[in-house]
Amino acid sequence: MTRMNYVRENVPLSRFGVLVAQLESIVASASQKSPDPLLCFDLLSDLLTALDDEPKESILLWQRKCEDALYSLLILGAKRPVRHLASVAMARIISKGDSISIYSRASSLQGFLSDGKRSEPQRIAGAAQCLGKLYQHFGRRITSGLLETTIIATKLMKYHEEFVRQEALLMLQNALEGCGGSAAASAYTEAFRLITRFGIGDKAFVVRIAAARCLKAIANIGGPGLGVAEFDSLATYCVKAGVLLCYLLLVAFFLKALEDSVTSVRDAFAEALGSLVALGMNPEAQVQPRGKGPFPPPKKLEGGLQRHLALPFTKGQFSHG
Repeated sequence: MTRMNYVRENVPLSRFGVLVAQLESIVASASQKSPDPLLCFDLLSDLLTALDDEPKESILLWQRKCEDALYSLLILGAKRPVRHLASVAMARIISKGDSISIYSRASSLQGFLSDGKRSEPQRIAGAAQCLGKLYQHFGRRITSGLLETTIIATKLMKYHEEFVRQEALLMLQNALEGCGGSAAASAYTEAFRLITRFGIGDKAFVVRIAAARCLKAIANIGGPGLGVAEFDSLATYCVKAGVLLCYLLLVAFFLKALEDSVTSVRDAFAEALGSLVALGMNPEAQVQPRGKGPFPPPKKLEGGLQRHLALPFTKGQFSHG
């Protein structure tokens, strides 16, 4: 169906149309007055409710205007509750309307985040959260952009604000889970490098938790690319040993992370370690990445439960309760 970039004349406004018009008005006046967070939150909540009841024909009439207004609100620097609802609304309207716009919206968000100029942190966080939400719902349709998204996440990890670094890894987690194991091997290699080099050792515990969830996501989608991961100075050994050595190296990282002083960080890494060891013990579940090979065949992590889960505790390795 052809996209409608205008509202037909003589068509009465639905509740959804009225809400979109109000959102456009708020965004248009933002140069004179910053949008009120409570007003935006209430408006977006009503917008999501109206979307559930709106027929597709009516959604198509307002879709482009709604998407544009949501995008503008996000890059204005909305606070976290508002940008969460705006991101959910963006994914919802694309899902219920003409889904072809997923490509242009994902591309525009990537373009904004890739801009060489250092943007205001709230604006960056809003765009990152929205892009992650789109990957969560449409990841299999935009797998070709996973590498670029991972590179963007690496760039965002350089921000001083911990909430930006957290949003970068949450975006990456959604992208990994949304794409599954169907993207190019280089995307997973870059993601693995980012998580282990910057995420695990971050000074902020919320960022370390996000890093653990990214590793769990990699395990849950079958660990694509782990066998050829460049692991700093251990890259050569990873390539020679294949998947198995990468699992062992990851486990070493996890065991160190399980000594973290923050309980929620230890819990997050414990979940990720369990997923990883389970994957290592089940070669049939290991996903072979796309791209130029050859890739090492899947291997079973021998003695996984005893060696990597039981022994560290029976030997009294951990001091935290």
